[in-house]
Order: sequence, then C-alpha cells, then structure tokens
Amino acid sequence: MVSCMGSLWVTLSFILSFILAFSLMSSAWFKHDKTTFGVFVQCAGEISSPCNQTCITFRTLEEIPDMSWKISAVILFTGWLLLSFGALLVLSWTVIPAGLCQRKLCTPARHTQIIAVAVTILGLLLFPVSLRSTFAKQICNSSLSYRSGSCSLGWGYMMAIITVMLACFLPIIGRYNINEMKTKVLRSKLTQRMLVCEEHMY
Repeated sequence: MVSCMGSLWVTLSFILSFILAFSLMSSAWFKHDKTTFGVFVQCAGEISSPCNQTCITFRTLEEIPDMSWKISAVILFTGWLLLSFGALLVLSWTVIPAGLCQRKLCTPARHTQIIAVAVTILGLLLFPVSLRSTFAKQICNSSLSYRSGSCSLGWGYMMAIITVMLACFLPIIGRYNINEMKTKVLRSKLTQRMLVCEEHMY
C-alpha cells in the first residue's frame, strides 16, 4: 500500500511535469505591447484576447533566431524530459514490492529529479541571454543580455521559475519516502520473526 508521503511524491511529480510543459509551450515569457515570445512560441495580437492572436511555433532549431536561444531551448526541453521520466519512475514503484523500492526505482527516480532540476535551472538562467538577439531587439527595443529593454516578464517565465523551485522538494520528499519504506519493511520483518519465535515457544 502506498503511503501518504509516497502519494504526495507521485502526484506532485506529475503535476510539476505538466505545469513545466505548459509554461514551455507558452509565449508569455517576455512581452511588449501586442507581442509576446517564449522558448518555442511567438505571438502577436491583443494579449487580452488570446483567440485573436497570431502565433508561430518554432518547430525546429533552425527556426529559433539565436544560438543562445537554441541552446537554452534544448536544455529546457531536456530538463522537462528528465522531470517527466522521473515522474514515471516514481509512479512505477507503486506496482512493485516495497523491498525493491530503494534498490530498483526510488533512488534512480530521486537522482533523475535532482538532475532535472539542475538542468532546468541552467536553461532558465541562459534564456535571457537571447535578449541580445536581433529578433528580441526588434520587439523589446535595444534589449541586451539580462536586460529586457521595454519588454516585461510574462507569466510563462515566472511559472517555470516557481515550478522548478517546487521541484527542488521532490528529491527531499523521495528521500523521506525511502526512509518510510525502510521502516515498514523492517517492522514487517521484525513482526514475522516475533511470530516465528512465539510459535516455537508454544
């Protein structure tokens, strides 16, 4: 039976993976006037009326206008893949015996989530370098690396930052869950031994 902490680990892992994917596909990372752009999407039109916006999706690396932008896109996508893979590993331990949790799945899941957080943070730190690109300067008016010019931060970028901050707690929850599973296995073994001893006594 999955513990409360284990259920929290599974649920939070999938929720954060979904939210990160949603923020990566958002165009609201930087915005100015009627134009917004994110890692993979750029939109033009009334921000208050998303249905009336015209959006372009960068489907290949060649379509992304700057090298640092391309690198950050690859890093962020890799971070999301690792976070999703970690969530699948966390889910899979719910269908195996408790004794196999640490050795087979739980520890690799924690390590995968740690790497995912580190990779995603690197991508988030690198993305503002792309503000120096000609594409960004046309929208943000003389923007530079880590200086957005007339552009302002959008909810997409802020959501990604909050998501990765929350994801930092996933390995901690996983470690607590492993300790809880160890305790349950140990108690079960001790109970079995006590029952065996009692049977021999009688």
